[in-house]
Amino acid sequence: MQRATPILAIVLSLIIIALVHFGYMYYREEGTDASCRVVVKIPPGASLRQVKDILVAEGLLNHPKLFRWAAYFSGREKDIKAGRYLFREGESVAHILHKLIQGEIEYARVVIPEGYMANEIAGLLQDEIEIDSTVFMQMVFDSAVIRDFGFAGAPSLEGYLYPDTYLFNWPLETFEVVERIVHRFKEIFTDSMCALADSVGFSMNEAVTLASIIQAEAVYDSEMRRISAVYHNRLRKGWRLEADPTVAFAKGGIRRKLWYKDLRVKSPYNTYRVRGLPPGPICSPGRAALSAAVQPLEGCRDLYFVADGTGRHYFSRTLSDHVRAKESIRAGRRPSKPMDRCVEKVQETKEITAE
Repeated sequence: MQRATPILAIVLSLIIIALVHFGYMYYREEGTDASCRVVVKIPPGASLRQVKDILVAEGLLNHPKLFRWAAYFSGREKDIKAGRYLFREGESVAHILHKLIQGEIEYARVVIPEGYMANEIAGLLQDEIEIDSTVFMQMVFDSAVIRDFGFAGAPSLEGYLYPDTYLFNWPLETFEVVERIVHRFKEIFTDSMCALADSVGFSMNEAVTLASIIQAEAVYDSEMRRISAVYHNRLRKGWRLEADPTVAFAKGGIRRKLWYKDLRVKSPYNTYRVRGLPPGPICSPGRAALSAAVQPLEGCRDLYFVADGTGRHYFSRTLSDHVRAKESIRAGRRPSKPMDRCVEKVQETKEITAE
């Protein structure tokens, strides 16, 4: 027994030393630098060995065996969650394992701008969250998908992909992404907005279609209701809308200045050739444009408007005034003062109404 005592003491000492070393290496931060960040993607169903190999390949594990032992001994080797993670170089094994077990995933922040077309949204999502843009566009035009979302009268999901800021985690199915974006549209286009659309004689698809044209025309939200009024007035008279953005859409969604020859394109979306609204939206309108489409400026009798080169527009009731406004702008002059006063008066009225 006397001989066993020193041996036992040695063994215990070695165990203590090993545990201390294990703990030191487990919690050790190896020169972490907040600027040196590494994005890691853990696929669904990945084994502990596969997770370890991914972390090693990314240069995050200097002690891979320690990582595996810690996971096994804690009994949490099957609790690692799939997703996109953000680590710092030199981060401790303890922190890495804790993040993976707790599922402290890193979300990708995606901003879909107002006025984006479906193909532009598809490209954006492919760049940001690796969604297959081809599959995305197939869903945009899938009649079964459109019907299931409740948009039976729409030719596609163009216009129903609401522009907003979204947080996505990897991995994501394409349908899941489409569903989230469309669900956001439904949150904005409420029953009350549907009732307003009905009050002006529009279906949902017609309202969203006009809203998309307004979105493409307007730079400033303060002009949207007046632009809407112009189009409502033209529709009531049975006139062609003659909206340049619809021609750009008919030409494949071009984003350049139109030429007169572009206006001859044969398409149901060319509102210079076809009367009434086009078959569907031409881009994704935001809340202000959607609201303006179903709430045109009351009492406005304008039938024309022209951009002044600053992002704003001059509005006219007669063709002669419209022609004079265009000539003045081309000559670098401001249109007549009465027209300026009319714009100011309408803007004041809108602000009072908003209050």
